[in-house]
Amino acid sequence: MQYKVFREKGLLIGSGAIESAHRVYQQRFKLSGQHWTKEGLQQTIQLKSASESGLWDKITDIARNAA
Repeated sequence: MQYKVFREKGLLIGSGAIESAHRVYQQRFKLSGQHWTKEGLQQTIQLKSASESGLWDKITDIARNAA
């Protein structure tokens, strides 16, 4: 890996952030009694990601304008 190049670009090179995010998603999507289809889980994860990254308003604006 080109760690120096990635650091200069401000990219994360450690696994800590990924492992932390993984825990958040597991807590939400592996609750007792939940069952997901692959498609339903993928769509819900995308919405959760938009929410967690602060892009929810942008997504809802796009949806409103498309309707």
